Amino acid sequence: MRSTRTPSPFLEAFSTRWSGMDRLQSAYLEVSLLPIEALFPPGEQLFTPRERAKSGRMSPRRQRSFTAARVALKRLVRYLGLVDENRPDRTIETLGPDNIRPCLSDSGLYCSVFHSGPLVPAVAHRHPVGVDLEGVSQNSMRALQLFSLAREQDLISLSPLGPERAATRVWTCKEAAPKALGLHLNNALREVEVVSVGKEEGLIHYQTKAYPVRHGKGDGQVITLIACDDL
Repeated sequence: MRSTRTPSPFLEAFSTRWSGMDRLQSAYLEVSLLPIEALFPPGEQLFTPRERAKSGRMSPRRQRSFTAARVALKRLVRYLGLVDENRPDRTIETLGPDNIRPCLSDSGLYCSVFHSGPLVPAVAHRHPVGVDLEGVSQNSMRALQLFSLAREQDLISLSPLGPERAATRVWTCKEAAPKALGLHLNNALREVEVVSVGKEEGLIHYQTKAYPVRHGKGDGQVITLIACDDL
């Protein structure tokens, strides 16, 4: 693994348009944010046998996002120096043992990836971590009307960020938290509470513990990362 920190090539295109990215980069082992259009090598040269089998059961739309996530994760593996530089992509596994959660080969590092939009964020960390990215819109407000706690609704309505920006941050917390905590999304919606929401920082509670939240924003979107350093 790289022993010294060098400027990440994954965030160069976003450094001037997005705020908070330098803080994200310094808080985690590595953060990647890449356009989905740039992430499409031939699948046969990219996939491990397990990845190929999973991709084959997907619709074309799901295959596209699944492929983008695999490329982003394998690039993280290479950038972090976790494999020999001559090792083929098709031998770098990015599916965990449960065939659902992502992994970074056999490194033992934790990672998270989001692949349902035009940008693919991925993060590597030494502790469990979750990432989500959403566009600022009323969609988050509508979703939270069904899935948020009363105190979270008050948090949104009183936030100086305005309802849409605050709701988007709360919703990304709800989506990133289960990835970091190892929960099913339905359980996280009921059991994880967002207790603070700010422009670049926030806080969630789960059971008896509090976990910091970090945000970056740009191009009308918010990226949210949560790490559980004590898990």
